[in-house]
Amino acid sequence: MGKVRGLPLSSVVLDATALTVASDDRSEVRRVLRRWEEDGVDLFVAAATLTEVLRGHPRDALIHRLLQSLKVRVIDEDLGRTAGERIGRTKVRGNATLDALVAEVASQLPRPVAVLTADYDDITALVDPDVMVLDIAA
Repeated sequence: MGKVRGLPLSSVVLDATALTVASDDRSEVRRVLRRWEEDGVDLFVAAATLTEVLRGHPRDALIHRLLQSLKVRVIDEDLGRTAGERIGRTKVRGNATLDALVAEVASQLPRPVAVLTADYDDITALVDPDVMVLDIAA
C-alpha cells in the first residue's frame, strides 16, 4: 500500500487534468504515479474522463500509453444514477457531471482512496468525507 502525506493509500482516481499531466513521462505527477504503482496502489480513471482528453490526434498516444497502467471504470446505469444524485445532494452548481462521475468512482473503491485533480474545490464539494483530494496544482 502506498502513502500520501504519511497516510496509507489503496486507490487513486485521476480526473482529466491529472490524466493529461501524467501522460508526460517527465512530469512530477507521472513520477508519483509510478511510485504508487510500485507500492501496490490501484490507479483508476472513469471512462467518461476519456471524453475530455482524447481527440483522435497523434498526441493521444501518450494518454493511451498511460492508460495501460490504469484501470478504466465503466459508467453504467447505476453509476450514472448515483453520480446524478450526488450532484443533487451536494447542490453543486454548474456543469459538474464529469466531476460527479469521478467522485462516484472514488466512492466505490477500496479505502483509503484519493482523487488526483487540478479542480480541488469542485471535487472536494462532491467526494465523500473520507476521500482525500490531492491537488496537482498545489
